[in-house]
Amino acid sequence: MKRLSALALAVAFLVAQGLFGATSATAQPLDAPNWLELDVEQLSPRVVTPQDDTLQVQATVTNVGDRPITDIVARLQLGAAQTTEDELDQTLGDPPPTDSGTTEWVGIADTLRPGDTAPVTLDVPIETLPLSSPGVYPLLVNVNGTPAYGGAARLAAVSTLLPVIDPPSEVPPASVSMLWPITGSKPDVVSAALGAPLTLADDGLAGELKPGGRLDALVAAAASQRDNPAVFGSLCFAIDPELLDTVELMSRGYEVRTPSGDVPGSGRDAAAGWLEKLRELVASHCVIQLPYADADLNAASKIRTDVDLVGTAVNGTSILQKLGVQPKPGVVWPGSSLDETTLTRVSESGVNTLITDPDQPGGERPDVRSLPYDPLVSGALTRPRSDAASAQTPADQPAITTQDGIAALAFRAGLGEQVDGPVLVAPPRRWDAPVGELVSFLDSYAGLQAAGMVEPTSLDALLAEPGTTDTATNGDGDSLDGTFGVPGDVIGELSELEGVAADLQGAMDVDPTRQVQPAALIQPLHNAVLRATSTAWQASARQGRAAAETATAQLNALRRQVTVTTLSQSVSLASGSSPLPVTLSNSLPVSITVRIKLENSAGLRPAHVPDSLLSANSKIPQYIPAEALRSGRFNLDVSLTTPGGTELGTPARLDFSSSELGIVTVVLTATAAGALVLLSGRRIYRRVKSKQR
Repeated sequence: MKRLSALALAVAFLVAQGLFGATSATAQPLDAPNWLELDVEQLSPRVVTPQDDTLQVQATVTNVGDRPITDIVARLQLGAAQTTEDELDQTLGDPPPTDSGTTEWVGIADTLRPGDTAPVTLDVPIETLPLSSPGVYPLLVNVNGTPAYGGAARLAAVSTLLPVIDPPSEVPPASVSMLWPITGSKPDVVSAALGAPLTLADDGLAGELKPGGRLDALVAAAASQRDNPAVFGSLCFAIDPELLDTVELMSRGYEVRTPSGDVPGSGRDAAAGWLEKLRELVASHCVIQLPYADADLNAASKIRTDVDLVGTAVNGTSILQKLGVQPKPGVVWPGSSLDETTLTRVSESGVNTLITDPDQPGGERPDVRSLPYDPLVSGALTRPRSDAASAQTPADQPAITTQDGIAALAFRAGLGEQVDGPVLVAPPRRWDAPVGELVSFLDSYAGLQAAGMVEPTSLDALLAEPGTTDTATNGDGDSLDGTFGVPGDVIGELSELEGVAADLQGAMDVDPTRQVQPAALIQPLHNAVLRATSTAWQASARQGRAAAETATAQLNALRRQVTVTTLSQSVSLASGSSPLPVTLSNSLPVSITVRIKLENSAGLRPAHVPDSLLSANSKIPQYIPAEALRSGRFNLDVSLTTPGGTELGTPARLDFSSSELGIVTVVLTATAAGALVLLSGRRIYRRVKSKQR
């Protein structure tokens, strides 16, 4: 079992006294926040049965303070069995007193100097604990000590839940189905242009795919249950198509962006190996999809675009089919709430079933049903604990939440209030636990099955049952937990990006020599927009804005592939009406129509330049007809746009000189001079004539 990590928060000692009961007669509150860190490495058994005789806790304690600590002791404390769902739900967030039973203090170390570590081993005969009946009991590992210049106090603690079973029971087994999420921690793609190597922001995904990594652990743990057809058959893999897209590109070779430039990534072989293990795991098995990049569908529906972004997000079936499976049609597990507009778009995209949080307010739509997951078990696996001993988030203490999840599942299986109908377990979408913890969770699930307390059920069976049309919605667009919404300025930036992408695509056409569809060239931009709305950014608005900037950078990289260049040296025109030479370049695999734009043209009269069609991967000379209105030096800025006005490439400056006026200018000047002479002569003639009179 991965270590259950908890930093002691001594400033909360007085609160902890009330939450967990008295520690010792001489315990005193401390002023410093961190003294000892308690890491629980093993808890056995995870579910207590009549066959178990010893409860064992193995841990380490480390002095993380700035002074020696003496007389370090530890013990276990138990609270009363939880009897109602509300009671257990409260316990998951705010542990109750654990003074129903305590073990004897066990000496850990006489002295721990700063940085020193000591092992903690607690072997407690179960018969000495107040576990008189089956139930779910709060359990606290409590460590006391005396810092230099202070008194004895609780310096570290870890709290969790301990389920106790005693089958058989008259309670019918609970039908349980379980989602198994396969999704990345965050979107990492910096660039995924058609025909170019994939570029990632960092190489963290490679670590997740390698043996022992987060994604490898999820695949390996699920594979460990293949010998139990009932448990394995009750798992349904919820896969993010964006992750599959990214890993497949990684398996062909990729690069990682660094401050000094792009370098080859280290996970090519790991990506290929993981993909093969995933294909083997999900073959002929239940698969559903998450929205692409786990996008916030509500945010995607607010982006102004001619493209159906919501449809793009929920129609990743073709991507998942690369695994050799057909995902459940019309079933999506969104990570954000749906306003009425989004719900309509989801329905129009072919979705008829949404897996939702039942605690959220619901709207009604007859063609979209809601399949709710169990909030108690899922909450136990995701919810941060508020007690001082467990102040980190679940990502920081995966083993604590795994044990809490086991206990909540046992509670549903007959140790507490059962629900009407099946229990659908939805772990965290980005579940981060070591393989040992994931296996322990599934093994405990299998143990409850062996005890006759649960009946593993396929998701198909749940989908076949009558559902509700109450769909998780929220008019203000927050997420299912009410904490996430893509900022308005990000929505605005992404809307502008989509508008430019649409104009760019409109200027493109299929080149007969390459046969590349413009839509294929633009699709990576839509994917980048969806990544920018990912619910992975809910903890950091800054990272969400950075993802939007990454999408804009991908668009700019595409625009820079069509450009205009001029001669590096100054040009001397042979006459005042000589055409101006420029070169138009198109590095795209499609043809594109461009328009030449001239600025800073004072002293020139440029002629109309028709739009030019540039073939794929072409470079052509172009001559701009212009009439010099004066002699001298000129600096002309030349740029390209689409016919719709989207700027392409970067402007170029053409330096040239002309010592002659253009033919038209000369003719006009001569004509004007002649007219002036005639007018002057006429005026003189009139004056002479008037004097003669």
